[in-house]
Amino acid sequence: MYGPPTIVRCLALALVIAAACGKAPPPDNPPGSDASSADTATGDDASASDAPARDAAPPDAPPPPPIDAFPSVLDMRINCRNDCVLVATPPSIAVPAGTSFEVNWINTGDTECDVAKIDQFNQVPIIIGLEPGTSYHDDVRQWCGSFTGTFDFRVTICTLHSFIPVDCSAP
Repeated sequence: MYGPPTIVRCLALALVIAAACGKAPPPDNPPGSDASSADTATGDDASASDAPARDAAPPDAPPPPPIDAFPSVLDMRINCRNDCVLVATPPSIAVPAGTSFEVNWINTGDTECDVAKIDQFNQVPIIIGLEPGTSYHDDVRQWCGSFTGTFDFRVTICTLHSFIPVDCSAP
């Protein structure tokens, strides 16, 4: 049986594919209305029996942002740029005490980068060589949980380090 996280990921993937194709689904009109019959008369291979898509955005609207499953999974977008600058979204992480989460690392930049977890006791590599346009879902580690302190994710681009602070005991 598929749970909500799987369904959410499938829906997000469908939205990304629809946006990449450059063609928005038809607007939300009841079958038989003037707008839906105009859509079927455009020569697209759609038939009059095709049901209109629900919750479709207008063709000129920007695609909706990907659905984030936080707090169970955080989509961390790291723009690793070839000028050795990091732009992270979100720039920091704060979760209430007792909350645990996994991270889906997404490199939206134009150069590869490395990710490590840094605290006062150790440095743990997470990803070495995350290529541009790729992602890595770290489902091995649940961050925070019973830990109530702070640590940093260190992102290394070129040879420069940037830090994303994590607070595991936010109010």
